[in-house]
Amino acid sequence: MTTATTDDAAARALDPRQLRDDLLVLRRVSSNRMQAAPASVARNLDMVRRIARHWAPFGHTRRAAADGVASEERRWEVLLACADPERSVEQCYTDVVVYAGAVWEFVQALHDAIRPGTTVPEVARSITAAVAKGDFSVGFELRVKQVAADLREPAETVRAAVSSLVDSNVLERRSRRIFPAGSLEMHDALATHIADRLRAQIAAGVYARGSRLPSAKFLATTVCSDSAPVGRALQILAVEGTVHIGPRGSEVAQSARLLPHPAPTAPHHDEKNPRFSRDTIVATCRAAHEQWRRRRPAPAEVLHGRWQDLRSMAGQLLAAAPDPAPDATQDLAALARAAELASAPLPDAPWLQQWHTACLAKSLSDVLPLIPKDPR
Repeated sequence: MTTATTDDAAARALDPRQLRDDLLVLRRVSSNRMQAAPASVARNLDMVRRIARHWAPFGHTRRAAADGVASEERRWEVLLACADPERSVEQCYTDVVVYAGAVWEFVQALHDAIRPGTTVPEVARSITAAVAKGDFSVGFELRVKQVAADLREPAETVRAAVSSLVDSNVLERRSRRIFPAGSLEMHDALATHIADRLRAQIAAGVYARGSRLPSAKFLATTVCSDSAPVGRALQILAVEGTVHIGPRGSEVAQSARLLPHPAPTAPHHDEKNPRFSRDTIVATCRAAHEQWRRRRPAPAEVLHGRWQDLRSMAGQLLAAAPDPAPDATQDLAALARAAELASAPLPDAPWLQQWHTACLAKSLSDVLPLIPKDPR
């Protein structure tokens, strides 16, 4: 390793022009795909070592300035180790190209670091403040590219800041996706909320006692979810005795232990309420479902406004719906499901609010075909 001190590096300013010139040299060496003569390989290796030796003290300064951010310290440690000017490199074409690429990544990181306001700790503090304010809502994915665009910072810097925040439990990771802390618990608890909705719908008569429940795949479409959370929800209801799960499917228990639940009443619709056109209803339902499908957060006023509109639309459609035939069980279930969802309270968390709104929109989409084209 170089013997230059970090204090010496701190006393000198990074020269952007020299950084750019050295990056061009390193790019030329690392991207060369033609075999070179041994003498040329030796010259290239010597040139790359000189560049690495010149910039190494600045790398140590950046590592010391990581301000205790573990992921940032590790990043600079890896960059410094790979670009070590005393690193053992065979004087062969392939090894020199690989080493030149490692030095290029190190110098490029220094080049990115000279932009004002791009230190990883500063970006991490900005993201932490945004999470605390609710700009990044619990449950919704935090996309690095979008955050970088919002903060006008390099994506690599934001990615390093996100890694440090995952280590400090401000954010959490599932596979390659990043969320504010508490999101994964909320996602895993969706099955409990689905069980609540199914329990309420059984109490409201959507699914009669002793009747067979639709398949998990069909139920998943009604609650805007996958089959797996629905399966877990049915297990919850089976444990409490609300449903029985058998080899041929699930059915509502005759003596289901149901919690007291008031009969659902759809919002009252009268002439003072606006009459929504069919196209408006279709567009609103589609927007709510698409917002949930993409898992993109919506401003609170937009979400609550859409919820109120959908509840008014439910009152209008249910008031205009003709009475189905007694044996039209699917039509009866669609109407009862829409009435139950329209009367259910909106959850507190924005992520669950968006899910609940999408479920109501789906129920209205199922009711809409039952309504005459021009109801009067």
